[in-house]
Parts: sequence; structure tokens; C-alpha cells
Amino acid sequence: AYADKSYWLCTENWSGQNYPIDLNVYYNTGGFSNGYVPLFIVVGFENKVYWDSGSSSFTTALRQAIDEMLAEGVYTDRPVEDKILVFEESQNFDVSSIFADIDSNPVTVTLESNSNPSIATVELNGSTLTITANSTTPGTSTVTIKGTAGEFSDTDEFVITVFDPASYNIEDFETGDFTKHPWEFSGSAPWFISTTSPYEGDYCTQSSDIDGNQSAEMVIDMDYAVAGNLFFQYRVSSEGNYDFFKFYIDGVEKIRISGGSTWIEAAFPIPAGSHQFKWRYDKDSSMDEGSDCAWIDEVIFEGGMPTGICNNEITPLSVDLFQNYPNPFNPSTMINFTVEKRSSINLSIFNQNGQLVNTLINKEMESGSHSVNFKATGLSAGIYYYTLTTSDDTISKKMILIK
Repeated sequence: AYADKSYWLCTENWSGQNYPIDLNVYYNTGGFSNGYVPLFIVVGFENKVYWDSGSSSFTTALRQAIDEMLAEGVYTDRPVEDKILVFEESQNFDVSSIFADIDSNPVTVTLESNSNPSIATVELNGSTLTITANSTTPGTSTVTIKGTAGEFSDTDEFVITVFDPASYNIEDFETGDFTKHPWEFSGSAPWFISTTSPYEGDYCTQSSDIDGNQSAEMVIDMDYAVAGNLFFQYRVSSEGNYDFFKFYIDGVEKIRISGGSTWIEAAFPIPAGSHQFKWRYDKDSSMDEGSDCAWIDEVIFEGGMPTGICNNEITPLSVDLFQNYPNPFNPSTMINFTVEKRSSINLSIFNQNGQLVNTLINKEMESGSHSVNFKATGLSAGIYYYTLTTSDDTISKKMILIK
């Protein structure tokens, strides 16, 4: 008995035997008196495993399973994922399926709290929750929603992160050089811009040819005003188990891979603060296999700015329009571009028939790097084109909206 109630405990796989639970016998030195090791698991509501043979405290796990057991009532069926927005961005989503009731009773959803409304406002109208980011200050806010059916209820929390769209930095190497961000190179050799099967677009970056016991390193320092993320695509072609592609955050190795691979996406949460990211290709003393190198493409510093660099402090050398991210997308995507001088800027969206469907920017803008969030509200799934027009250039790229 526990908490003034009696419970049945379901167990599995006791070395082919079935025995009733007896905690006094279990805690005897040497395990069960017959010598069998108790290889079983404690499984709770929704198949949550509280204890298995690799866990430590059986009693603590058993009591937690009992405390969390739901014979009836409301539970969180589809937790809300954390949300990332840029200044002035809004997101709507349906909350009607987040909670469920054991007996299929209707569940009423209410907004319980928003820890930092100055970062983002949150409104619940019917089953639609609307989140709107502020326009000036990066930060985070924790939102709690509650589902209630009769006397039973449950809550769900998620975090909203808001940052300046200028810090949604994408390095796709489509400038054909390393001028977009302050990259540094070390080791025995640098990396270089390559056209060998890029992940997207025309260019990626590739580690240089090196000899035995040498390395090629590419490094960048980034500041995150608030917690964000780092994404990038990578692939390698090397001697398996001897020549490695490695990736480090603040000197701590996060990726080590050798042999041959297709493009792989890396994703890392990055806490607020200053951080160093390093991509490295290492060779041992002998033998070459494959292309003997690694490639990097589509690096996304979500929330990060180059260390010591303020918005638009670096003057671009040309007009560039970068691939939107994510792509394909639903319902919104980021479009980044640079202009080398003050100019009249038009950024517009067209369908496959060349018809204008949205004008995102149509005004004079200063030189520098710029970002805009495109929300495809009301548009059908399909292929669209976004076109940047200045007084000197017109550049178009393709993007795909999925539903």
C-alpha cells in the first residue's frame, strides 16, 4: 500500500519466471532468495518507463509511477513545441488537440500565464492561440495553458524565444567567398569555396588538401543575445576510422565522423552568451580514401551575431539574395539579402505564372544585411519565386510552400 491505496504492479521478464512483488525479499543482499536477478520494468501511464535494470532507486520510481497514474481525467496528449519568432512576427495555432480526457469528455483550454508579456503577447480566442513578438527587445517568455474537463485538469508549458531578424544569420556561401561573415582559419590549411555537389545553390565550403598528421580548421565567434540555435549541413569522404571530420562548440567536440556520407543536418541549441564554433578535418599519418575532405553548407546562426559586430556594421561588397530558410516551408520563412549602398529596394513574391502575390518591401534602404519574415497566409501549396530589385540589380530565387 502507498498513499492509503493499494495497487497492482505489472512487471515483465524475470528471467522467464513469474513471482509476486515482495520489496523485503527484493532488498535482501543478493537479490531474490532463489538467486534470480529481477530483470523487470515499471511502466506507467502512456507507456512511460519509470524504472528498468539500469535505474537506481526502485522505490522512488514506483511511487512516482503511482503518483502520476491516471485512472480518469485530463492529460496532455500533444505538448506544444517551443516557439521561435523574430520581431513583430505572429503565429497562430490550434490548441483543441493538445489535451485529452480518458473518457473522451470535452476539454476546455484556458490561457493560464505568460511570464514575460513585454517579449511576446499571447491571446486565446476559441481554440486559436495567437502569439505576437514585440518589435524591439530579444528575450524569452514561458507560456502555460490548461485543459479542464469537470474536476480534472492538466497544464502544458512552452517557451517563446524572440530575437532581432538581423541575427537570423544564414551563411550559404553563395557570395562565392567568405566575406559575409568574419571567418577565421587555422590548423595546417584553410577551407575554400567549392562547387562540388553543394547542399543547395552553387557553392559550399570544403576542407583543403592536407598531408598526414595535419588538420584544416574553419572558426567563427558568435554572440547570442538570447538562447538560440545553430544548424548546418555537412558531409565527409575519408578513410574510415582514421581521417575524421569534427565539430566543436567552445572547444567541446560535438561531432566526429569518418568514411563516406551524404549530406547530414546538424542542430544544436545554443545558450545566450559568446561562443566559438569550429569545423575541422583531421588526417592520421598514412593512407587516403575517398575525396579525403569534408564539406559544409547552409550554416544558420539562429539568434547569433558575429562577435563585436552590430547590425549592418559590415558593408557588403555587392547585392546578394540568399536562399530562404526553411525551404520547403510552412507557414513562414526567412529571406535574407544584402545591399552595398543606399538604394530603392523592392522584394516581391510571384507565383509560377509570374503573377505578383505579395510585396514584402518597397522603399529606400541603407546598405548592409537585411532580413524579412514571409508569412504565406492564404496561399496554396506550390512553387513561388522571390525577387529582389535594386537600382542596379534584379535577383530571383525559388522557394516551395508545403501544406
